[in-house]
This record gives sequence, C-alpha cells and structure tokens, in this order.
Amino acid sequence: MEHIYPAFERGRIMKKELLWALRDYSYFALQLQYPDYPDGIISGCRIGVEENILSIGPGIIKCNGFLFLMDGKEQVAYTSSNQYVSLKFRLVRREELPDYTRYITEYALDKDMECSPSELEICRFKLREGARLRINYKDFFDIQTEYDTVNLADAVWAARDGNTLSKYITDYFAERVLECDRAQEGDVEFARMLLQSRDAVPRMILDDYIGRKTGNRNRKGPFMGRESFHRLEDILEGIRNGTGSRGSGKRADNERMIILD
Repeated sequence: MEHIYPAFERGRIMKKELLWALRDYSYFALQLQYPDYPDGIISGCRIGVEENILSIGPGIIKCNGFLFLMDGKEQVAYTSSNQYVSLKFRLVRREELPDYTRYITEYALDKDMECSPSELEICRFKLREGARLRINYKDFFDIQTEYDTVNLADAVWAARDGNTLSKYITDYFAERVLECDRAQEGDVEFARMLLQSRDAVPRMILDDYIGRKTGNRNRKGPFMGRESFHRLEDILEGIRNGTGSRGSGKRADNERMIILD
C-alpha cells in the first residue's frame, strides 16, 4: 500500500501524481466521515433573513447518499403567500461524464410540504401580506409561531443513528436551560453536551433524555421531528417551574388533550 503526502515547500513543483493524491484524499476523507449518516443536514446551513431574501450559510448536506460541500452563501428570494412554504435543498440531476460526475443542486421554495427522495427541508414559514419574516426568537416556544417566523422544527438533520432535530434548535434549548437557576444537574450536563458538540445530537441520546424527563422511556419507536420539539417545550417549562417536566402540558399535535369541566 502506498500513501503519498505532498511536501508544501517553496520551490517544490506539484506534479500530477501529487495533485491526484490531494484530490483523492480530500474527496474520500469527507465521504468516509459520515458513512452511517442518513440524508440530511450534517452541519452549517444557517438561515439568515434580509429584505425579501433568505440566505443559507455554508454547510454539509447529505442527499441521495452523497455529501455536498456548500462552501458559499446562497440566497433565495421570497414573498408573502399566507400559507406554509418550505425551503428545500434539491438534487436536480446527476450527470455521468467521461472525466467526472456532475451534480446539479439548488435551494428552492416549494408550497408542497412533502419531500421527494432528492429533496431535504431546510426550514418553513407562513408569511402574511405586509408582514416581515423573522428568525430572532423571543423564547424557545417562539420557534414554532405560526406566522411570519422561520420554523426549523421540521428541518431534516442527520446524526450517526438517524434523523434528528436541528442543531440550532437543540443549542437554543441548551442556552435557555443554562439560563435557568432551577435546572437540575442532569439538565445542565445535557445542555453542556449539546453546546460542546459540533454535530447534531444523536437520535438515541435525544430520545433517552426526553424519555427520562417525561416518563416515556419504555415507548416503542423514536420521538419524531415536531414531537421532539414539543417534548422539549414541556421539559423547559418544567425546568423553569421547578417541577422537572410538565408531562401533561404542550404535546405533539396529535396528542393534545381537551378537558371539559
């Protein structure tokens, strides 16, 4: 087995064999870092809001099993429509050419909330006529405000063991926990772990924390997307009240309880 590492020194000539070595190393090193990750956002892709423009920061996205390095800031124009619109990363086509394989991708707004196998949701929003879109949340509970707010709860993020919540959501949750004097030691340690990690929290760790806090450790199957977000809402309010988790407060959309007196 032969491994070639170029010497980056003044006066050295970069021969074609060295350029090939650099190409192969950079390409395969990236692909080998995330072999067990499902399709989804792996890092970055931070959303910004400007006047009628959504900006998407650099990041790494896995789509159709291939890792895409988004090394620049992209922009997408938006308008008010008074209905939900999804910002998607889309693999438009893959072209096999003699010397290389070309992937054509795009960020696009779509009124269809479902994603095809070649699409991933980055965020969604419902903007009213004359209103301004915002991403500066007043509190954790504000993330899923229905109108005029960038909603990250349904974004498709990838972790080692499956799809998980947006890292920006879990980081925001962790920051709110650390602000709370009533937070228990376990909550503080979990919050610190979230903030220290460069990657999104693994599904197993997030489900274990939610299960312990809500008394649902024996549940079959993971807490999915928006349900995970609502469970974290419950947990955060319980921490602030000094009661652990409310348990019977805000729930996932299909589990809300109505009590008639």
